[in-house]
Amino acid sequence: MTKPSPAAETAIADTSSKKSCCSKMKTCCQKATRAREIGLAGMTAMATFGPKRFRPYFQQILAVIAVATAAIEFFRKRKD
Repeated sequence: MTKPSPAAETAIADTSSKKSCCSKMKTCCQKATRAREIGLAGMTAMATFGPKRFRPYFQQILAVIAVATAAIEFFRKRKD
């Protein structure tokens, strides 16, 4: 004879219910990538040809983005 466990039943979440936008439509991720590229291109233009007063700020922002992207890619590749 076995006794029923006093622990509450744990429900296994259905993985199909948690779909990101990319699993439904690829367009949202393409738009995000395109917007990111446009933003970086605009910031690069401002860092190069923009007002002299704001050039250093755009250069620093681009440098921070580059370092953060490199660190993220390094740890992603290391995890795999």
